[in-house]
Amino acid sequence: MDEVIHIAKILAQAQDLLRCGKIGNSMVRKSAIIGTPMEILTLKGDLHSWFVPVTLGDRLAGFFQFLSDLTLMRYSSFQRRDDSIEGCPAADSWLDEETIRHLAQKNARPGETVENTFLTFDRTPSRLAWAAVLTSADGKKRTLHIAGQTVWEATKTDNDAESFAGHLS
Repeated sequence: MDEVIHIAKILAQAQDLLRCGKIGNSMVRKSAIIGTPMEILTLKGDLHSWFVPVTLGDRLAGFFQFLSDLTLMRYSSFQRRDDSIEGCPAADSWLDEETIRHLAQKNARPGETVENTFLTFDRTPSRLAWAAVLTSADGKKRTLHIAGQTVWEATKTDNDAESFAGHLS
């Protein structure tokens, strides 16, 4: 299926689910903006699913996760209370690749550079995170996971940095 058509179908399905009241609270249904679907890739770079952000102002209120066949995997909300976005992460911390790259570089060791970043998951698809592949001056690679403002190093068993090495560089 053409990717543009596929993205349009995912977006339409997210809008339908939100607007018909099956998902989200009244604040989200009334005021949220559904963003552009983003690929969630496996460790080998294959498409696993789609992340569809739901924002209220500059905050990420929640997101849809659709499998590649358009099946809704889940809707997840960052809202602690239905009438508030207090505690919701800044949308840029999840949606803006430059913000994510900057955070990765800030957590790099001396001499490391960020080779690439992409949305993936840590061990299971319910643990979404960005992967940032860092390369040292001697060519060694390691992967950081980034979820909002939280950064942690992927372990060899969690994510093999070599699997990422040629991906999206």
